[in-house]
Amino acid sequence: MAKRPVIETHIEAIIQETPRVSTFRLKLPKESDFFFKAGQFVMASIPDFINERDRPVRRAYSISSSPLDLERNYLELTITRVGEGGYFSNRIHSSKEGDLVQIEGPYGNAFTLKEENPSPHLFIGAGSGIAPLRAMIRTLLGEVSPPKINVIYGFRKTEDFIFEQEFLTYKESNAGFSMTVIHSRPEPGWNGLSGRVPDVLPTLLPRYKGEVTYICGHPEMVSGTVSYLKSAGYPEESVHKEQW
Repeated sequence: MAKRPVIETHIEAIIQETPRVSTFRLKLPKESDFFFKAGQFVMASIPDFINERDRPVRRAYSISSSPLDLERNYLELTITRVGEGGYFSNRIHSSKEGDLVQIEGPYGNAFTLKEENPSPHLFIGAGSGIAPLRAMIRTLLGEVSPPKINVIYGFRKTEDFIFEQEFLTYKESNAGFSMTVIHSRPEPGWNGLSGRVPDVLPTLLPRYKGEVTYICGHPEMVSGTVSYLKSAGYPEESVHKEQW
């Protein structure tokens, strides 16, 4: 992984998505020529946050905003506060607007959106795996003639729906946009789908219908989803995946 220049950004806004997840909008310098593809990631660090070897603590995060948002000179990182053991995530969640965050990148070319493809697009995510998928979805919706978009998103319970209002707006305002949510730990009164994402897919996706598919989430979800899609006739070349 060839090293990229380190760019100093400032936190322009902190958007609380769920009780544990916030989106950090990072303002780029005016003279910056930073560019990325939807699906790529950056290494983030905070100048005064140093490890025992006196080096900056660095963590990789997918960019959750679209390259189109660079026109307004910002990018976004959507980060879960991990709690115990979440060394960097805890530190950045204690930051405030105006604080300095350094980014290095972009990195990762294996999981990027192939733009201007008219085929239907299928996005399958779980938890914070929705972050790079959101970047792709925003990019597609910015096209003159967006393809049909189907999103399947799994999370624990209602309060864990990252980007809820944004996705509901897409669903209401775009005839070609559809979304299904799955709760893995449903609360009393939940009448929708529940369970693990791969276990619910046979009901939602009985067979391949020409979709370009992007999957992101934890390893078990990704491997289970890929395995099911293969059995349902999805060609290997049509399925793109990322896990963490």
